[in-house]
Amino acid sequence: MKSTALPPAMPAETTPADVRQGIQSVEVAGPLLLALAKSSGPLALSALAKGAGMPAAKAHRYLVSLIRIGLVEQNPATGLYDLGALALELGLASLGRLDAVRLADQTLAALRDATNETVALSAWGNFGPTYIRLLPSRRPVTINLQIGSVMPMTYTASGLCFAAFLPEDETAELLRAELAQNRREHLDAPQSPQEFAPLLQETRRHGMARMIGHLDPGRVRSPGRTRAAERLVAGFNAFSAPVFDHMGRMRFALTVVGSAAQIEHGWDSPVALQTQAHAQQLSQRLGYREQQ
Repeated sequence: MKSTALPPAMPAETTPADVRQGIQSVEVAGPLLLALAKSSGPLALSALAKGAGMPAAKAHRYLVSLIRIGLVEQNPATGLYDLGALALELGLASLGRLDAVRLADQTLAALRDATNETVALSAWGNFGPTYIRLLPSRRPVTINLQIGSVMPMTYTASGLCFAAFLPEDETAELLRAELAQNRREHLDAPQSPQEFAPLLQETRRHGMARMIGHLDPGRVRSPGRTRAAERLVAGFNAFSAPVFDHMGRMRFALTVVGSAAQIEHGWDSPVALQTQAHAQQLSQRLGYREQQ
């Protein structure tokens, strides 16, 4: 009789839960790596286990395997645990593939959806804080801002944000020139370092900048534009929060601006909290970890 080979047994019907099933041991080890990543330095076994939310004996078993593959290392003299060479290699590879502006675009869209206000992303350029991305509000009231606009540091939220969180040696020269120009033109804005200092202190204390009651989009300077063409548009509030990269350097300012009738000026207002939360989330995606 001719023999016919049977086809391989077919698996039982696959459910969505089966498709998502992973390796449990990898998922258990994850919190150990996360605890080390969040720590400012090496950790003892007890502290590491506590940070990962597991008993020390269980954490030790997983650490043995993590050490073998290079994700974790243990100092033979102190017994403390830290991230290993493979973890560093993976981190550097991830940073090398990071597209900061693409991630910022996603954050801008999410922030505009959360606030329904105009949102902007600015970076530090040759002339100072410069808008590189804008998403207008869907409300009928619009704000006359443009990509490439350079924002003054002494009377706009995004400019003040850079003045407060960039190293002073990077902002000092442009800030001195701006204060001098404010004096020459008798602007209703700080005209000396002493007048500007309280704004800087307030901004650093709250971790973000704000401007209440007015925005000066008509006075925003672009290269080649003269002050004679500048004008004041009143009735706007703005909040701007810093975005930091993996080196702890301020990379962007994330700003929300809109009518004072729509944006409350309190530091704990919904727009303020949303601005700060989205900036912090973007900072984390860029690799920033706040020091404990």
